[in-house]
Amino acid sequence: MWNVEVKMKFKNACTAAIILSAFLSTNSFAQTLADAHKAYVTGNWQEAATTYEVSCPKEPDSARAECYLWDILALSQTGNAKLFKVAGHRLDSLISTTSPERPVYSEMLLTKAQFMLYMGKNARAAEILIQAIDNSKLEQAVVLQKVCSAVLSREPHQELDAKCRTVKDSSFYRVSQKNIPQATAPAPVVEPPPAPKSEPKPVTQPEPKPTPKPIAQPAPQQATKPEAKLPDNAPYWTLQLGAFGVEANAKLLAENMQKQGLESRIETRIGESRTLFLVQTGKFPSKEAAIDFGAQKLAPLKMDFQAVQKK
Repeated sequence: MWNVEVKMKFKNACTAAIILSAFLSTNSFAQTLADAHKAYVTGNWQEAATTYEVSCPKEPDSARAECYLWDILALSQTGNAKLFKVAGHRLDSLISTTSPERPVYSEMLLTKAQFMLYMGKNARAAEILIQAIDNSKLEQAVVLQKVCSAVLSREPHQELDAKCRTVKDSSFYRVSQKNIPQATAPAPVVEPPPAPKSEPKPVTQPEPKPTPKPIAQPAPQQATKPEAKLPDNAPYWTLQLGAFGVEANAKLLAENMQKQGLESRIETRIGESRTLFLVQTGKFPSKEAAIDFGAQKLAPLKMDFQAVQKK
């Protein structure tokens, strides 16, 4: 029989083990989600889908649907016809189980409209896009207008045209064209997904890219300093977030970065015909390090970035 002191020591040890296990599990999950974002932004669709499928069930209820939408988008871009069908079935299920009150709901409808457009079901794409607009939030105007243009170019539709004009005439859309592109929900893709090998590929649609669509702005944090300790004048990699012909727009993006707790700088590039203002963040010793930072810090905010080497 154990005495009281031994029992207490054993109980304390077990409690400590449970706490440590939970801590390690949380950190492991956070890294898994960052790995999924990294795989997505680098175009490793199958790896991204597999990693999202591990991460999404562990997400809190408020973010789980968004995570599954990333998974669906990754699956749809693998180039595998069977996986594309799986993505479509999962999207239908996700739409049916998500409240229309959530901003992510209209993003699901936007994705569904793009799936229909890709499959050549243009009239159905127009109908679903009308539903997306009816359930959208003001801050989603930029993404809505992009999908409007894609659908209307393939399917003239009087009702949809009228609703798309309303979106384009909204004050938020007009202001957004003067400022940085910031819609809300998580549609990382605003063009139809690339065609699976066994089906025809849309001729007018460019390859999709992740786009900056945060569901909500996180609380400001202390500025993150990603710069590595590099020798003076040594080559390095940086992440370019945007190139603007108007300096004020570049400053707006830099200010937005600051609000997210991320440092940035503006580089002026004078050309023969125009001057560009480049917004960049970080100095990294390798492209891999730059993309890793972007996947962990920028991809969760749905911010576009491109790794650029500087000399």
